[in-house]
Amino acid sequence: MLVRTIRDIAGTDREVFADNHNWVSRRLLLKKDQMGFSFHETIIFAGTQTHIWYKNHLEAVYCIDGEGEVETLSDGKIHRIVPGTLYALNDHDEHYLRAIQEMRLLCVFNPPLSGREVHLPDGSYPASD
Repeated sequence: MLVRTIRDIAGTDREVFADNHNWVSRRLLLKKDQMGFSFHETIIFAGTQTHIWYKNHLEAVYCIDGEGEVETLSDGKIHRIVPGTLYALNDHDEHYLRAIQEMRLLCVFNPPLSGREVHLPDGSYPASD
């Protein structure tokens, strides 16, 4: 059995900050944990906009605190994100994630992340090895 807390993650190599300082991701489960997915708590800082395009991953996101929005680039639709909202990038949707207030999100990735990934210039994470 694996048991971890956010306190266990803070200050370790499982706590990853975006190069642009828009977010911090605390990676509770990673590829090496052999669960078939990775699980993260991600804080999106207020007033930020992040371009994301997970071409190599599927992601589901559940908001537990804060307020923001997701805009899908393919159709320009804007979806409000508040506590209790789940969105799933089931079509590798290219999007903007905007935080009106600081948001606390729980995220699941398939295939799982290995640990230190940050967004590439096109908004993706590298393909899994």
